[in-house]
Amino acid sequence: MAAKRPKVPSELRRRVLIEAGHRCAIPTCKATPVEIAHIVPWSKVRKHEFKNLIALCPTCHTRFDDPHGPIGLKAMRQYKANLNPLLSGNLSNREGQADRLATYQELRACFAEWIPAEAKHAAAKSRRASQPDTVEDLRTQAVTKFASVVGAVADFQSVWKESEARDLAGAIFYHAADWIDEVNESRFPIPKQLARRDIAEEISDASAQLHLIVCEELSM
Repeated sequence: MAAKRPKVPSELRRRVLIEAGHRCAIPTCKATPVEIAHIVPWSKVRKHEFKNLIALCPTCHTRFDDPHGPIGLKAMRQYKANLNPLLSGNLSNREGQADRLATYQELRACFAEWIPAEAKHAAAKSRRASQPDTVEDLRTQAVTKFASVVGAVADFQSVWKESEARDLAGAIFYHAADWIDEVNESRFPIPKQLARRDIAEEISDASAQLHLIVCEELSM
């Protein structure tokens, strides 16, 4: 007998709904109400994880579940990635808020390059077969991205100094930086468990909160 599928925990469900703004995650849809869907089917993963859950309206959910439908796995993963405010595209400008908006856009752009670069370095440093030159090249690339992020965070905090967004941006940065320090300080090869930490997922809730604060203060 097949194992009974457990319900998605309420807190996890809340995170998925907030991430999508309680609307369908398909950009051309945005309908309500929504359901919680698995990106990789439950039958294959047998667990509920935030990175594999997405909010879809019943129609889009049915279209995605149809193996011959127009929505594929690759597209759904991209829709999920687009929901992370710090790892997705740009916002539109708004008169009177240019400096504040510009620093937020720069912060997002830098995070979108920094986190993947650090993840590649960590993955290479965890493999015994990795060549030292390869690991060092990836570390150098990550350090360059890190320098850009440091500047972006400083600029953001300077412009948003009267907002709670200032401290939240710093907390997000230091959460990722603490992991990176551990990766850099660990001897080669680093533990697989350390390399496989999904920092993008770990900061997703806080980055969504930051996005909401920014949008509210900019009246977007």
